[in-house]
Amino acid sequence: MGEEKGAVLVTDGGSAGSRDCLAAIRALHAASYEVDVTVSEGTSRQAQSRFVRARHAIPGVNDPSYPSLVERLAASGGYVTVLPVSEASLMALSSPIPLVAELGDKDGLAAAASEAGLRVPESRTFTSADELLSVTPSLDYPVAVKPLVRTFTAFKANSAKDFDRLSASSGPVMVQPWIEGELRALSGVMWKGRLIASCHERWLRVWPWPAGLACAAVTTEPDRDLEASLERLLEGYEGIFCVQLVGGHLFDLNLRIHSSHSLAVTAGANLVAIYCDLLRGDRVAELRARPGHFYRWLEGDVRHVLNAWRSQRLSALGALAALRPRAGTAHSTESLTDPAPILMRLLYGAARTHLSEAERRGSGVAPGAERLLG
Repeated sequence: MGEEKGAVLVTDGGSAGSRDCLAAIRALHAASYEVDVTVSEGTSRQAQSRFVRARHAIPGVNDPSYPSLVERLAASGGYVTVLPVSEASLMALSSPIPLVAELGDKDGLAAAASEAGLRVPESRTFTSADELLSVTPSLDYPVAVKPLVRTFTAFKANSAKDFDRLSASSGPVMVQPWIEGELRALSGVMWKGRLIASCHERWLRVWPWPAGLACAAVTTEPDRDLEASLERLLEGYEGIFCVQLVGGHLFDLNLRIHSSHSLAVTAGANLVAIYCDLLRGDRVAELRARPGHFYRWLEGDVRHVLNAWRSQRLSALGALAALRPRAGTAHSTESLTDPAPILMRLLYGAARTHLSEAERRGSGVAPGAERLLG
């Protein structure tokens, strides 16, 4: 740890279980920033990290007072910046910024990405879940189903019956053809029209499967053509971002830190700290993360591998090989030096299991049967 650089206020607006929040906290601490967080009902368990200096209790992001209270905290705390680490907190705090609103909307993103020379899947947009449900028998399956502004997690639908998770509150929905292909991501920092720093990843496994987030990934050599396209797409934006691609098609963009940010830090590109350094007026040289570094979100990876073994997508030997320990791995929640978040996660999981078993006893399902069937 070097000389303290100042403090950053991290806010997720009450996003329970946010690994993005924890990634930001640890990355900032590693770069000698003090970290304060906002806490709300349902707030992230990751705020229990020992690297948090202060916790400020405010209402959650759905409360009308949330933006003004965050602004008041920012003004009184002398922070380098306020770092929104969830989709909801980003939109609540950046609503006056047209570019953030445009790229945060899936329709706006698709149009802007095509203009920047990036491939995007063909898509159909529906104003509501009810409008989509009325045409599900005629869709060409399989399809990817996504909210235009994140109100639920994207999923793969193989038939009309897979739409039962949608509700009237789901809001506008986009449907795209399901594309098979290599999963990649590029995280970076845009500053004054240039991509100052970046980390390129190849996603080896995701959870939930098949439409989840990286639970195993490795850094790769920079793709300079992709970087040039992203500089065009993000012209006028300054800050952290992460794009995700499948089969060469851009399918998502987050204008904030991503849950696998610890991989970038391990590979030598602490993007969130670089952004804060730029805000401080520090001189920052262009930087690209080193290739060949491995990332694992242990809980998600174990669940992916078990699912693949049960469904015979992986042999027993293949499963063991996938889960073998790797020296120098960048981890997600798991940390021996900052154990509180994973302990909180284990306690949360145990409580959910206890509740589920109590519900099964009431319904006549044998204890443990759900785990065996799931």
